[in-house]
Amino acid sequence: MANKKKTPVKTTTEEIAGSPADKSSANDKTAKKIFRSLSVKAGLVIAILIFSIIALVTTIIVVVHVSNLRASSAEYESLREIAGDIEFGSGDYEIVHLSAFDEEMRQINSDYICWIRVEGTSIDYPVVRGTDNEKYLKTSFSGDYNIAGTVFMDYRNIGNLFSNSISESLPHIILYGHNLQQGGMFTELRRFLGEQFLKENNIITLRVNDREIKYEIFTARLTDVDDPAYYLDFSTTRHFSRFADKINAPLAATQILTLSTCVRSGSDDARIIVQGYRIFD
Repeated sequence: MANKKKTPVKTTTEEIAGSPADKSSANDKTAKKIFRSLSVKAGLVIAILIFSIIALVTTIIVVVHVSNLRASSAEYESLREIAGDIEFGSGDYEIVHLSAFDEEMRQINSDYICWIRVEGTSIDYPVVRGTDNEKYLKTSFSGDYNIAGTVFMDYRNIGNLFSNSISESLPHIILYGHNLQQGGMFTELRRFLGEQFLKENNIITLRVNDREIKYEIFTARLTDVDDPAYYLDFSTTRHFSRFADKINAPLAATQILTLSTCVRSGSDDARIIVQGYRIFD
């Protein structure tokens, strides 16, 4: 039998190296790996950058916050040194002529009204009254920006604030101050929520024109901005009587002083208030 001649198999370069499709697929896989690698690295860089920015901003905020509080503490301490030298008398509370101390405070800040001290606490501050209830939330007594602010009277408290006459005195005065984590301002009002502390420390003193006006605390409570304690519309004596009933004020009360501060945790509307009634000599 004759041998059949075998037809030689043609082998091309493409067949040895692989088809163009195989080459393209391999290149795509390599490109994807490189892209994923770069994406991961870029993500890490961006995450580190964001974290660094947040850390920097947080540090700046903390530094400014601490600096503000230190400045506030130093400012009020210097004012207390002035106030500590005063001898307060008794008698007529009418402000006919400002005392030397009141005049000095007015020269620093024309919005100055009086000085407050609360028994059993470190609350010992000048009190101002602005044209609204916003300015002194972050303005110091000297007028500089400061997150500690200043103790301030409600701007609606206009009239004869501290008359020696029961019938002529403004029936309700509200003072506001911050509740700070580091302490200061009205932070210590929360201590009055304890029954024993309230029982042992129940006097608030306002000093006006070298005279002391005292208030006896009758209540302290955790409440909110809708509390009747913030009512200030007293066009008739009947309105005050209703107000006094709602806050359970003593029958002898003819002028109420309300101290108000915020609550650091919980609702933005939550408040701590301490209320006292004026003791007329």
